[in-house]
Amino acid sequence: MKIFLTGATGVLGSHIMYDFLEYFIDNKVDGKIFLVARDKGKVGAKERINALLSSDYTPKALLEKGAENLFQYIEMVNSDIENLEASVIKQLEGAYFIHSAGFVNLSTDLDQKDKIFHENTFHTKSIFDVVSPYIKKFIYISTAFSSGVRSGLVSNDFHNLEDPLAHRNAYEHAKFHAEEFIMTQCTKLNLPYQILRPSVIGGKMLSDDNRYFIPKHMVFYLMAKFFHFTSQLRDLQDHVRFVINKETGLNIIPVDYVSKVIVSIFQRADVTQLNIVHNKSFNLERGIKLIMKEVGYANFSFLSNSKAFEYQNNIEKAFYESIGKHLTPYLISTPSEFDTTQLNSIEEIPALDDQSFTEMIRYAKLKNFKDINI
Repeated sequence: MKIFLTGATGVLGSHIMYDFLEYFIDNKVDGKIFLVARDKGKVGAKERINALLSSDYTPKALLEKGAENLFQYIEMVNSDIENLEASVIKQLEGAYFIHSAGFVNLSTDLDQKDKIFHENTFHTKSIFDVVSPYIKKFIYISTAFSSGVRSGLVSNDFHNLEDPLAHRNAYEHAKFHAEEFIMTQCTKLNLPYQILRPSVIGGKMLSDDNRYFIPKHMVFYLMAKFFHFTSQLRDLQDHVRFVINKETGLNIIPVDYVSKVIVSIFQRADVTQLNIVHNKSFNLERGIKLIMKEVGYANFSFLSNSKAFEYQNNIEKAFYESIGKHLTPYLISTPSEFDTTQLNSIEEIPALDDQSFTEMIRYAKLKNFKDINI
């Protein structure tokens, strides 16, 4: 068996790598996991992967094996996919190709649009054109938000919905069009594919092994980070107003659950599109209250009116002109839920309650919201 994985040094990609290593070991699989990674400055690609296999946050079962032993299952591909050498192209024959690499950027700034589209759509098309003649299956890791703003119950098939597209940002738009390209081309080539869509990724929850760990703090973590440091820097807390639809929620799913599902289904022919999401979105008003309580920021309130308003103070201005600008489209969205019937039959979805949500924030705060940059 051959697995080609892009994005192995990323938030989700690293966990996919971990779970495939355990899969190979536990099932005595004869094969290789090809990791597409590049040197980063003076740090070589293999060194970057070695760091992921020998750190405090490496799963204990793998840490006990030792990085040197784990590398018997790994083949490094230190190259851009678009410029593969003939020897590597030969290795693609019959492989499962998992494209996890991507550029997660929720920016609504117009000057970011072209870059976001290039990294998530054009780059995916280029990769597909190179690998599609050789591989056994193309598996694309997208996002559950590529359907845009939806109301009611959202199915796994985003490409036969009656409502018009209403994407909140360029990232959602780019991911949707990358999906559309893959589905169209794979159908023409009779090449099996999967479009797998995690929602907002949170910390680990499936075991006590590094529970709540996440290598990079994004989306709701960024709000917690902003107000955590703001509360530390200022003695007087300025009043902050959050513009919000009090009925809406944010769908959050643990990173280790997502990777486990991907490894569970990569060979299944009956799964072509799957939203890897929680069965219930976490109410955002409640989530903000929990975040602010945990980081110690008490002076805030909620506004249901989504119209623009004048900033009352510098903290409100700093928030809305940075991360608040990009998070607000989610705060004011129409409430919706995902149909998780098929997903729950694959792997039971872990519960996410007030306590576990708070623990995610608390863990990040204890780590000073420091990202792991590999």
